[in-house]
Amino acid sequence: MRGKILAVGYLFCLSFAWVNGAHSQTLESAPDANLKGVKTLKVTFSQLTPDAITCGLSLDLIQPIVTAKILRSGISLVSTTDILATLGLMTTFDPGRDACGTSATLGVYKKVSYYDESVGWLRTGYVVLWQRGQQVMSGIAEHSDSTGAIVQRLAEVLLESWKQENAVN
Repeated sequence: MRGKILAVGYLFCLSFAWVNGAHSQTLESAPDANLKGVKTLKVTFSQLTPDAITCGLSLDLIQPIVTAKILRSGISLVSTTDILATLGLMTTFDPGRDACGTSATLGVYKKVSYYDESVGWLRTGYVVLWQRGQQVMSGIAEHSDSTGAIVQRLAEVLLESWKQENAVN
């Protein structure tokens, strides 16, 4: 009986060491989240603030900027995937100065499942693969063009990152 206990204990220690070693190696060698291997995206847009309308913004003006850039990059746009590119625009209007300000954020997010120890079950959520933002302030008349320019720049930076991370070495 004592021999069986020792044998089981020995196997347990070996198993623990193997699993722990494999886990440690995975943590050490796992790269940060990035765009490597991303071949398809679904492009989404957050709702505009009420001030965006006052400032001359609409998704009809902004959507083509992002989608056209992505289409020219080699990334396929699809309607169903676990990887989203999302553009968010938060716009405010200052009537005292007749000026608008927009904070634009473009991000790429991947849907993942993970075990949540606090509740004891699997959950699903999105992790950030890439995200950048920029702000613009301008008068009402120029704000649509100014916002379009920063959205275009964000899309360019996204595609530069994607190309760099997917370059064949």
